[in-house]
Amino acid sequence: MKYILTPGQMRQCDESAINHYGIHGAVLMENAARSAAIYIRNIIGTQIKYRILILCGSGNNGGDGFALARHLFEDYNVTVAWIGSREKMSHETEVNFTALQKIGVELFHLDSDNDISGFDFGHDCIIDSMIGVGGSENLRGLVVPILKRANSSDAFRVAIDSPTGLNTATGAASSGCFVADLTITMFAVKTGMLIRDGIEVCGEILTADLGAPEFIVQSHSKIRAIEKVDIRKMIPLRRRISSKFDYGRVLVIAGSDSMPGAAALAANAAINSGAGLVYLATTNPHPSLKPEIIPFAMKKTADGTLAVGNYEALAGLIDKCDVIAIGPGIGENKETIGLMGKIIGKAGKDKLVIIDADGLKAIDIKKKYSNNVIITPHIGEFAALINEPRDRIADDAHGFANAWANKLGCTILLKHVPTIITNGSESYWNTNGNPGMATAGSGDVLTGIIAALLPVAANPLEAAALAAFIHASAGDEYCSAYSQETLTAGKMIDYIKEVM
Repeated sequence: MKYILTPGQMRQCDESAINHYGIHGAVLMENAARSAAIYIRNIIGTQIKYRILILCGSGNNGGDGFALARHLFEDYNVTVAWIGSREKMSHETEVNFTALQKIGVELFHLDSDNDISGFDFGHDCIIDSMIGVGGSENLRGLVVPILKRANSSDAFRVAIDSPTGLNTATGAASSGCFVADLTITMFAVKTGMLIRDGIEVCGEILTADLGAPEFIVQSHSKIRAIEKVDIRKMIPLRRRISSKFDYGRVLVIAGSDSMPGAAALAANAAINSGAGLVYLATTNPHPSLKPEIIPFAMKKTADGTLAVGNYEALAGLIDKCDVIAIGPGIGENKETIGLMGKIIGKAGKDKLVIIDADGLKAIDIKKKYSNNVIITPHIGEFAALINEPRDRIADDAHGFANAWANKLGCTILLKHVPTIITNGSESYWNTNGNPGMATAGSGDVLTGIIAALLPVAANPLEAAALAAFIHASAGDEYCSAYSQETLTAGKMIDYIKEVM
């Protein structure tokens, strides 16, 4: 499990490590530098003539850079350029600065525009250690021309803790922000690195080993990200004496005459993800429906969608099942949406329910649902549901998802980059996946995976988070062998087995 921190939580971790657990700031700085040096050596190898420029500030982020220079200078041709005032350096930063002076590392103080314009930025690697997570997107002073020169270089670019010019809380970045190929951050990944501009400027993100216990981060983090090693921990091993009834009876209410494929994708994904039994209530079963699925042909409206006259039959099926998945491909017919509202009212009382796609139109935002209900909108659907501008939601997706999970009393899986899964108090962010997954039917597959995992996961939040991870990982597995352009929803189902 990965843990994600806000900048404020990161400072709390720092204070806790130093003041509560007695791990001195100098030890944290030294371990950060040593860990960063190991990452850098592993990437660039041992090219003795490799020229590295480290840009340092006079704060603790600069101290990390000074210490890093000491770890690298014997293996590479290292130059350090620094800004700020020596008088404002912390004790730890001053110690590492003085050490560089004594061992003879080239140090250049950039104190004016003339210094910067005359300085050689033509290095093989440029490391940004000027400001760190305490900075914002509002850049001023000498860092602006320095970053312009650094970004115009062909060098491999590394940010220590955070790229200068990135707000690690909001993900907003200055137009002149340091654009890193690699970011080596401290304690844990910060929220702003995974949203908005942060995705574009951080490159690959690695976490430095500071020699502090992981439980410090765990105790302060409110956001987690699943890793592959967590899949088996979160899905219990099957008992030797068991039957299909032990692994969930899923009812998928989906599809219409014009969109039968959506229902098939959801149902097929559920059976491929471990559901014991999968029933499908639809108007027109698609020929690609797996033989393991048990279909029920429903009455239809003039539009070929599910008619309200199906309520009694659906209510009977709901009583037999553990999980009800509603919405893929049902269309926008008002009668059908009204039927879905009645179904949600019945199923939401004591069944595990996933509501997706056009099924979301049946949600009443004035009602309080329950934590056994999961809704899975993308940004556009969420904007329509809560009557907010799409751009406003995109700027604070986590905040909106948290707030509305609390208002509605349910779990929200908001399809965004990253995907946000929250019950209003705890959150998971799904950080894998790729643009090839932006394809028809992808969300229907996710609905099916969630439906299969709900009966076996610890709670709806974990089921939804794990399903999002498996879904995205299936897309990644396919694209590791083939192109993003050729990825289809059906292929994601095929690759679930590769992930699990």
